[in-house]
Amino acid sequence: PGDEEWASAKARKTQRAAFEHVRGELLEGAAVSEALGKAGETRVLGSQRTGDWRTKVAEMASRRSYLQVRYADAVYIVGWRLERGRDQFTGRNEVDPRETPVMDVGGSMGLACQLYVDRFADGGEDPAQCQLFFFDDAGPPWSR
Repeated sequence: PGDEEWASAKARKTQRAAFEHVRGELLEGAAVSEALGKAGETRVLGSQRTGDWRTKVAEMASRRSYLQVRYADAVYIVGWRLERGRDQFTGRNEVDPRETPVMDVGGSMGLACQLYVDRFADGGEDPAQCQLFFFDDAGPPWSR
């Protein structure tokens, strides 16, 4: 389901123009799948690469996040930073500190950040044009 399916009846009625319908062929297509695969390869390191790590990435990732950041001039993220030595999926489990990804924003927002910065890596777009702004909301909700 998408945003419209999860929205309240009032939101569907009063904010109909704000909903964007994206075809499943686009969301499940090669461009989105390849971007998620690259982001996962960058973020999921060492012992976190269990047999089901790609499934975990797929479950935590919003394919719509790719569409939101692919052509954005700037991205503003509210999220939490991974504590060094904690897994990148939940931030709860201990892992080797070397497995903390360089883009150390946790959870699905971390994956969205990775999708954005990947545009500027490896001969992609001009890194000087990368405009990623992060507001740290003091850690994952369960740590407060």
